[in-house]
This record gives sequence, structure tokens and C-alpha cells, in this order.
Amino acid sequence: MGQYDAQVRQQLSKYKHKDLAQRDVLNVFASFSDLKPKIDKYAFNDGSVKDLLCIDGTIPVHYKGAKYNIPVCIYVMDTHPYNPPMCFVRPTKDMLIKPSKNVDANGRIYLPYLHEWKFPNSDLIGLIQVMSVVFGEASPVYAKPQRAAPPRPTYPPGGSSHPQQNTPYPTNSGFMPMPNASGQPQNSGYYPPQNPPTSSYQPSGYPYPAPATGYPYPQSSSITPYPTNTQPQMTTAKTPPGSVNMDALAMNSDPYIVKSQNSLSDDQVRASIQSAVEDKLKRRSKEVLQQMKSEIAVLTETQKTLKQGQETLERITNELEKQHAEVEQNTALLMRKDEEIKQVLNKMEGQQEIDIDEAVVATAPLYKQLLNLFAEENAIEDTMYYLSEALRKNVIETEVFLKHVRELSRRQYVVKALMQKARTKAGLTLL
Repeated sequence: MGQYDAQVRQQLSKYKHKDLAQRDVLNVFASFSDLKPKIDKYAFNDGSVKDLLCIDGTIPVHYKGAKYNIPVCIYVMDTHPYNPPMCFVRPTKDMLIKPSKNVDANGRIYLPYLHEWKFPNSDLIGLIQVMSVVFGEASPVYAKPQRAAPPRPTYPPGGSSHPQQNTPYPTNSGFMPMPNASGQPQNSGYYPPQNPPTSSYQPSGYPYPAPATGYPYPQSSSITPYPTNTQPQMTTAKTPPGSVNMDALAMNSDPYIVKSQNSLSDDQVRASIQSAVEDKLKRRSKEVLQQMKSEIAVLTETQKTLKQGQETLERITNELEKQHAEVEQNTALLMRKDEEIKQVLNKMEGQQEIDIDEAVVATAPLYKQLLNLFAEENAIEDTMYYLSEALRKNVIETEVFLKHVRELSRRQYVVKALMQKARTKAGLTLL
């Protein structure tokens, strides 16, 4: 069991598709150890607030041959994985967001992968891999500019009150080179940095201030601290006043530590570029492989469904053929019976009328007695019925009715007794 299995299972208990969401989230923690789960409130555009699972931490980014950790937070919707998550860049107190086509001034992340999100082809691991690639091409943050103290001029020996104009500024000022708004560091430590880019982002106690564009933002006041390098960089280059060396922004393995690349040799730069290209190709290959696996899984499931449908159609076809054969047999049998009936009718037309009393002849005297007793019993019941109807219509008197009913009842009792005795004699079941 993973480190966050029980916590994630509890936090996703109210999600609509908790099993699918749990599997997707746990895969993220198994692949990225710097991410951790927590429950955080999220405010939507309509004013509603929900408690959502937030994946908080840093993701690895390879930028110009070095590995960096970009702090992000991913809010998993309660309908995950059928709806895309809300992703934000969460800068530290020493960082500022660098707006671009993929990140706005409030830190909201916009990617085609999110726009084209569709389960099961999209998942959180693929999203984080895409974010790493995109951030490796354009960093979403830069170091917050700091004002450097003005340098003291040096005076020539002899007590002259005029400073030497051709003497360079001291190289041991102890200031760290800071990146400007364009994401390029200033190689000189004693020039004030460029003004940051104009945006609506204002650092405050909240990681994301209320957006002016109407985008939703997380309601959290906790900022995950990340270590920074406090050792001053010693600049050795003597840059003439009024000029700035715009080198590429480089960060070491610690989050957002700016370092100089002037000391790197060509072999080291070539090895760094080769490593970055290899990592990028591996990530792209892994992403394509994952996509192909998902497509193969979908095609396999579709093939399975089609095979099941084919078997069902074959079974229905066989049943229909069997029923068709039975219908043809029944039709032929019906036609034969019809011919037989026609022949019997033709024979009956030339014969005399049959006496009803002689139409049914018993095979034995005992059976003939049973037949006569059964007919007599039914005649007695019919007689008693018509007597009751005559009494009801005042056709006969009550005394006459009772007299006939009494006589008929005695006879009916005798008939039933004889029927039971005859059936016993014949070996038939008793009524």
C-alpha cells in the first residue's frame, strides 16, 4: 500500500467516480514523490465553494540542461476523470509569475491537453508530463527583483576629492545576479534589475489573488516553502556602467537558484543539451506510448464488444432458422390434416343421419352403466335447476317444488352411489 492510499481513499469518498479518480491520483504519487494530497476549498465563478482534493508540491522541469522544481497545485474536480482538473502555478514569496500563453497573471495554467481532456485518453500523469515539457521551454516564474545598494566610488591616493572614473565597480559586492522581466539574468551584481512585467498579479498572503478576469481561484493561504540558496554569488566580470549582459536564465537542482554558466566548458554545455534532449525525447516517447496503449485498450474493448455482438447475431440467426423449419413442418402438417378433413366430409355427405343415442357405444357393460348413470345425474341437476327457476317466477307452488326436489335428491344420491361403486369395480379413480 502506498503512502497516501488511505488518505486519498478517505478524501475521495464523496466523489462521483471515486474508484477511477483514486486510481488516477495514486498513480501520480507513485510517479512523483514531491507531490502530496490535501483537501482545499475552491471557489467557482458562480460563487459556490467546494472542498476538492488538491495535489500540491513540485514537478521536475529540465531547463537548459539543469533540473528544477516548479511548484504547482492541481485541483481534482468531483467529476474526475470525466472533467479536467484546475491547475495553477504556486510561486513562493521570492518568485513572481511570468505570464505567457500557457500561464496567466493569476497562475492559472492553460494547456491544449486540458482543453482536449477526454477520459480514458487523458490522465493526471500525462498532464504533469505535458506541464514539464511546456515549462521546460518557457519558465512560468522568475525571481523577484531586489534593489542593490549603490556602490561607493574609489578615490585616488593623495586625498583627491574626485573619484576615478575609469576604475570599475568592486566585484565583491555579494549580490546574486537576478533575472529580469524577460527571464534573462543580469550578469552584473551591482546594477538594479529590470522592472518586472506589468500584470495584475500582486504578491499577498494568498497564493492566488482574486482574478480580474473572472477566473476561479483557490481559497488557500498556505504556501509551501521551498529552500533557496542564501550564499552570495561573487561576480568577477567587470561590466562597464550602463550595460547589462542578458544571459539565459539557469537554475541549479535546488528550486529557483540562479547560477552563472560562464564557467561551463563547451563539453559540459554539449552534455547538458544532449541530456535535456534525451529527457525530452523520453518524455515525449512515454507520452506517445501511453496514448497508444490507451488507444489499443479502447480498440481491444471495441473488438471484444463486436465479437460478443457477432456471437449474439449468430445465435439469433440459428434460432430463426430453427423456428422457420418448425413453421414449415407445421404448415405441411396442417395442409395434410385439412385434406383428411375434406375427405371425411365428402364421405359423410352421402351417408344417412346418425342417431345421437347410438353415436356413442361403450366397449363393456360396466362402462355403459357408468355412462347412463352420469347422464342421469346431469339430467337430475338440470331438472332441479329449472324447478328452482319455476318457483322463482311463481309458476309452481312451494309444496310442489319441495315434493319434486325431495324425490330428485333421493334419486341423485342413489345414482352417485352406483357411480362410485361402478368406478371402483372398473378400477377408476373416485370422484
